[in-house]
Amino acid sequence: MRMDPQQFGFTLRKWRWHHLPPEIAEKLAAQAAPEELVCIKATETRAVYRFENLYIKVCGSFRCKSILFPAAREEYNAYCKLQKNNIPAVKHLGWGRAGHYTALVTQCWEEDATDALRYWFGLAYDIRQSDEFLSGLKDFLNVLVNSKLHHGDFHLGNILYSPSKHAFALVDLHNVYLGRERNLKEKAEMLQILVELRSSIRPQKMLTMFNDIADIPPAMAAEVIRKRLIHDMEHLQRHWQRRMKQFLSGYSKFSSFVPYENKILLVKRDKLRRNIFDPAAARRGEYRTIRLGFSAALEQMLFSFYLSMLQVPHVPVAALAPDGTLYYPRMPESAPLAEDREWINSYNEYLLCMGLNLQEYDQWYRCSSNQLVLGDFSTMLAAMPNRKMFQPPEINPREWKASKF
Repeated sequence: MRMDPQQFGFTLRKWRWHHLPPEIAEKLAAQAAPEELVCIKATETRAVYRFENLYIKVCGSFRCKSILFPAAREEYNAYCKLQKNNIPAVKHLGWGRAGHYTALVTQCWEEDATDALRYWFGLAYDIRQSDEFLSGLKDFLNVLVNSKLHHGDFHLGNILYSPSKHAFALVDLHNVYLGRERNLKEKAEMLQILVELRSSIRPQKMLTMFNDIADIPPAMAAEVIRKRLIHDMEHLQRHWQRRMKQFLSGYSKFSSFVPYENKILLVKRDKLRRNIFDPAAARRGEYRTIRLGFSAALEQMLFSFYLSMLQVPHVPVAALAPDGTLYYPRMPESAPLAEDREWINSYNEYLLCMGLNLQEYDQWYRCSSNQLVLGDFSTMLAAMPNRKMFQPPEINPREWKASKF
């Protein structure tokens, strides 16, 4: 069960607002009926809704700490401090309370704004120029890293980007405060956010950005990158059973079930939650197919999902059929083998940090976006010491049903 606007309705309950402009408070009380709120995301205790040009984050916790120190008030206060220090953030208009419910009201920043990581993947997948985005991100991080800002959940998903304005702004300011100035090592650790771009940015470029933003020497930057890669691998392994279960159940963030030629296929999704298998393209012969026993085919697909979660650029398994047929996007015949040994060695070091051992270096190709992509990961799978984690028991593909969109 998820939080329902009927439980806290702005038009049904009397809200006590702090700092919110009176005209907006009156508009919420008169017009923000439950059916007028568009749900962005929700859990049992917290939800974000959009109403016209406003975003409203509502919390319904009974916890004593939440009642005495409401997160909505803390976020609003954090915003005020950021404003005084000229740190760009989405405009916070005020916060309010009604019983055990609290709400934070923010203004829509820009109509075309999206989180920075989502925009980055859009650039990478569509092979669009990224220099302007990276230049703006570098300037934005220069302001943040060299300020007294401390952020307990600093990642690209908490940064908005407006393509029309070429501007960035912080959003979701919980656990944000202004403290003492950072030393060099702390600045480097904050810049681990750049490692989220690793699938589509050259390692040398990343090291250069560390230096340009905060004068981080290459050795220190490399150590931060290494620790982040190890952390991501360990985090994924701790949560792998849950992630695998979600993937195999058609959880919309990772996969879906698609009908094709009288069969239901398990289809992988990209980071933008788009299917990477298109039935029409498959009928035109745009996928390479391999047929294995179902268990072996499932292992291949799960390992491809695992690599995607770690942002390892590779030719993915796009879909799996109940008969064990695997569908791969065709590599362009003109795709050349990568020859830049420094580039390849840097990516191989990334792999080693994440517990992946690639012995056949000639599997690296240079794709049309001038990035490396791994053409075949079979030998890497064979070298995995915990290979059984990709061999779940009792999977019956006959029970797969087409996903509802």
